[in-house]
Amino acid sequence: MKDEILAEEHCPYCKRHCSLKDPHCGKGKALAEKRKKESKKEKEEKKEDNKEPVTVPDTDEWRSIQSEIRLLRLCQNGCRLLPDRKAGKQGGKAVKLYIMAALSEKGSLTQKELKENSGLHFREMEEALQKLEKKGWISRKQDEGEEIKVSLTGKGLESAEEQMRDWKRENDSIFSPLTEEEKGSLEYILNKILR
Repeated sequence: MKDEILAEEHCPYCKRHCSLKDPHCGKGKALAEKRKKESKKEKEEKKEDNKEPVTVPDTDEWRSIQSEIRLLRLCQNGCRLLPDRKAGKQGGKAVKLYIMAALSEKGSLTQKELKENSGLHFREMEEALQKLEKKGWISRKQDEGEEIKVSLTGKGLESAEEQMRDWKRENDSIFSPLTEEEKGSLEYILNKILR
């Protein structure tokens, strides 16, 4: 009789034989709770059995992901640490020195050429040019083609040479592990990524 009652989802313990959906006695409530847990566990097991097998990416994909993460971390660390390490001591002088070095090498350049070659933002370059012009180190003249030509003055050339010596003394160690070819490759790669 008990087996028949259990099969019908009724409490087998008390004389009432109430439904296990709403049992009245303590044993019936415990049995109902046990049945709920068993039913839930069975449903979860069926779900697990019906899931598609997990496909693991091949090792080349994992290597590629690791490589990209390493490169991102190196770039983040480089961007954070390198300016603080040595060049950060120069502050805005680095921008002005870059302009003065380019003008020392080429003689004169248009503002457009300076911007294209430097990678500087227009505002940053314009501020540096204004400061250099105020000190009398550069002159800006509009040529026939409406371009503004920038060139060093005699005072500017002397200052550029002095600042170059200071820069080399203070910042020589940052890129000293790299050859000139490696520096060129690094610059090319960074420009390619940042465009």
